Amino acid sequence: MYDQNPRFDHLIHWVEDLDAAMVAYDALGLPARAALTMPGFRNAAWGVDDARYVELAAVEDWRAVADSKYAEGLALLRPAVEALDGEGPLTFAVDVHDAREVAARLRSAGRQVREVEVRFEEKDAGFVEVLLEDAPPSFPFFISYDPPRDVIAQMRAERREAARAEAGDTGGAPAAGSEEMGPDLAALLVRSHDPEGGARILGELLSLPVLGSTVELPGAEVRFEAGGPAGLFGIAVRGAGLGAEPREVAGLQVVPEE
Repeated sequence: MYDQNPRFDHLIHWVEDLDAAMVAYDALGLPARAALTMPGFRNAAWGVDDARYVELAAVEDWRAVADSKYAEGLALLRPAVEALDGEGPLTFAVDVHDAREVAARLRSAGRQVREVEVRFEEKDAGFVEVLLEDAPPSFPFFISYDPPRDVIAQMRAERREAARAEAGDTGGAPAAGSEEMGPDLAALLVRSHDPEGGARILGELLSLPVLGSTVELPGAEVRFEAGGPAGLFGIAVRGAGLGAEPREVAGLQVVPEE
């Protein structure tokens, strides 16, 4: 998938109380903002930069969700949500040029995949997700946007720059990890009984380099660590002023990194 330019897009952090989780993120210096509300479902996001984010997601009524645009995708994630038995990191998305083409390649390789499309006709925009049904929840799903993620990121940057100019600020665009943009997401953390083996399998899936037990995913490398239970358990963050010790928020371990 080298030609698909795989990049980290977002992590889904499943929470039971969205408002409390947002307060906890803010207390760690990771500002979370409300994003979407629809029947039975709400989410918020810590926007790392214009292209990457951590999504805080909560279903308050599964029956109500069945009538929403997100119904199919949430139904596919529900077994993983129930396996959490509470809250914590669920899975993550890898942005690719063409998720449907990725799905076709995976099927031709014998993998079981599901495609989900969500459209917002009023905005002439949407996305396609491809989920692997024969992989553990800690493995990613693929996503491609219309318009593409780079275009969306540029639109966000331009809106921010316009707001800065209107306020009389003529400085350059802030970078992730800078004091102005805020902390940067350095890595996703995964526990495994075979860290190097897990990294190798994920690296092969994404066609990305692997260094020991680390998959070099642009935007947020994926680090496998020995231990259990197996699966996603945390994130490494730069520039948040967290101190030296890991912190926990709603089942997610936040590890400070210089």
